[in-house]
Amino acid sequence: MALRIKLVSSILLLTVFLVACGNDQQPAAVTETAAPAAEQATVADESPTADAVMAQEPVEESAGEDAEPQTDKGSEIVLAPATSTSPVAATDPADWKYEQGKHFTILTTAQGTSSSPDVIEVAEVFWYGCPHCYNFEPLLANWRSELPDDVRLVPVPVMWNPTNEIHARLFYTAEALGKLDVIHTAVFKELHLNGRPLTDPAAIESFFSKFGVSSEQFNQTFRSFAVESKLKRAKNLTQRYRVRGVPLLVVNGKYTIDGPEVKSLDDTLSVAKELVERERQRR
Repeated sequence: MALRIKLVSSILLLTVFLVACGNDQQPAAVTETAAPAAEQATVADESPTADAVMAQEPVEESAGEDAEPQTDKGSEIVLAPATSTSPVAATDPADWKYEQGKHFTILTTAQGTSSSPDVIEVAEVFWYGCPHCYNFEPLLANWRSELPDDVRLVPVPVMWNPTNEIHARLFYTAEALGKLDVIHTAVFKELHLNGRPLTDPAAIESFFSKFGVSSEQFNQTFRSFAVESKLKRAKNLTQRYRVRGVPLLVVNGKYTIDGPEVKSLDDTLSVAKELVERERQRR
């Protein structure tokens, strides 16, 4: 009997952590789905609490939205000017390997970035609870270490629902405290290896204490103006980038790497590298 109870408990705990990594526009369900081959998944706009999260069988890729996303006026964030406010040309004079519609999407309106105009920014939209984001992290870390001075990789936590928001708040709290370098990877491990969801402020505070953050420091930062501002910006970018699944790379506010011919996380990086080179040659 004790063995049976332990087995049931383990299954329930595993179910909580097999959470999805996307937004499929279904009203109150959480699903995990393989992304257009880039290993993304789908999640409802209004997610249940962590205690109610249920894993589902993988489904096919999530569809893109047809209409421009709407933003709350109170959450509007002014970004640095984009290099162009008109649609980016669908083709380039060079003989490029990857194609629009198959490997990437061109945003209707180029979005501004948080980097200086002479830097090509690659935004990594992610969620700590997403297993594909967890698997992508080592690849991105290696790529980041090799990036030239004119390319910058910027993490952006996705903001679809309350669970995403608490993890995004965790991310920006760590950043504000100067602890992101040591906490970022540790959070992924805490969720996916140790089975702790980190969706409760008290649990997050206890986790931060392991990295030398006092209770006073944590509470002063967790709901600070600086963190709230970053959350509004992340929500704004989630809408502007039309994020339907994570992990998602957005190159220079123009290209989202989400095409059906992107078969793996390695493919995602290869497409990103080519799009970076396209941007470099457009200068």
